[in-house]
Amino acid sequence: MDDIDCAAERIDAFNSLALQAVLARASGPASTGVCKACGSLIEQERLRANPNARHCRDCACEIEAESRRHNRCGPR
Repeated sequence: MDDIDCAAERIDAFNSLALQAVLARASGPASTGVCKACGSLIEQERLRANPNARHCRDCACEIEAESRRHNRCGPR
């Protein structure tokens, strides 16, 4: 087996695990309504739009901005 075949098998295995993780999250319990980052209540509008939300709007924005910064600049 050559390197390309090994890489393709690894990609298939990774994609399979990623899909299983997404499906497990989607079928998991709905949000508790409390932000995991700051402990405040998650807005009702947000929970209606996404019943599985784990963070309030402010924390979700901060997490997303940090993720963008990390992807753009690399880890610090």
